[in-house]
Parts: sequence; structure tokens; C-alpha cells
Amino acid sequence: MKKVIAAGAVLLFAGSVQLSHASPSLGSGETEHISYRDWAISGYIGMADFEGEEKPDPFRPGVTHEMESDVAGKFGVILSKYYNNFSFNFGLEYILEATIEDELGNELAEHSHIPLFLGVNYHFYTHVINPYIGAGIGYSFNDSSESEFIAGQGISTEVDDSLFYYLTAGIEYPVRDYSFFIAGKYSIEDADVKGTVQMPTGTLFEIENEGSLDRYEVNLGVKYFF
Repeated sequence: MKKVIAAGAVLLFAGSVQLSHASPSLGSGETEHISYRDWAISGYIGMADFEGEEKPDPFRPGVTHEMESDVAGKFGVILSKYYNNFSFNFGLEYILEATIEDELGNELAEHSHIPLFLGVNYHFYTHVINPYIGAGIGYSFNDSSESEFIAGQGISTEVDDSLFYYLTAGIEYPVRDYSFFIAGKYSIEDADVKGTVQMPTGTLFEIENEGSLDRYEVNLGVKYFF
């Protein structure tokens, strides 16, 4: 699934660049086409596929476990301000709860996220579709809970809120005051993980490390210009 999402993001980026070079320079018709663009609001749904990572076993030094998250659904809204070929964007998302499992299929935890982000996109206007590329920064409010399997081993953890960065590429299809779009996105994010581990001897140890929330995303939505 990750390879499919990554390939989709690459194709969107390649298509953006190719169409921008293939299209003629803006003429009077296209100037009229984009002249009304001032503000826009977008709504979208999508999915997020988190990258896996290895974590050490707290009871067996030198042993690690491969942790993988389920693909999570998501939805969001974006408010955009346009200036020539650029749009400046403020967004709010909700990434639905996803389950983390180890290589043996044991459920370890569940996590969900509310990211806020600021970004800028550059739009390549053509006669039919409008590709774009962009980047931004955000802050994610993270929520997680350990499973009964983990709690039963005396482990308790909490994931802190965190900063993230992202790259995006998409294609819009304009219809009057609306545009329909598909976009790929890659977010880079690490969050501090804190907690405690109770050893079989009864000794309580504090743990503190980083967990990766890097993810590939695909979004489908509609944008209204006003």
C-alpha cells in the first residue's frame, strides 16, 4: 500500500511539471480564468498510511519488534488565499483512530491525530486541469492508548503533541466556481513518547524515546472559490 501511495504522489508531481512545460503561456482567456480567484474553501476525505518502525523490547535487551499501523481514514478543511500563481493555505484535519500491531499480530496501541497546518502551493494553470505542488509546516494534537496486551505487561505510554513538515502535489479540475481535486502528500513527523515499564521484579522504570508518525496520504475533495 505504501508503494502505491508513494507512486501516486510521484506521478502527481511528474504530471504537474510536465503539464506546466507543455502548456502555453497564459493568454487573455486564461487570465480571465484565474482572475476571480481570491479566496477558496476546500473539503476533502482521504487516507493516511503510517510508516513502520522498529522498537526495542523493554524486557529483552537487544531484541526489537517491527510495529505497523493500519491505514487510517481522514477528513479535513482548508481555507486558501490566492495571489497570482500561489495559494496560501490554513488547514485542519482529523485522522481517525488506527491500530498498531507487532510482527506477530499483537495489538499494541491505538492512535488518532488532529493536525493544524500552514502551507503554500504553486499552481500551473492550463486549459483543462490545474496541477500544483506545495509544502508546509504543522502542529499535530496526538492521542494514543495502549492495548490490554501492552497494559497487561506493565507498560504505560503517552504520545506528546508534535510538529511536522509536509510536501504535496495535486491536480485540480475546475468547473465554474468549483474545482475537484486529488492530491498526494508526505508528512514527516516525530513525537516524543513517555511512559513507565514495570519489570517482573516489581521495579518501575521510566521510558522516553521518539516515535515516528511519518505517513503517505491521498486526499480527494472539492474547492469553492469566493
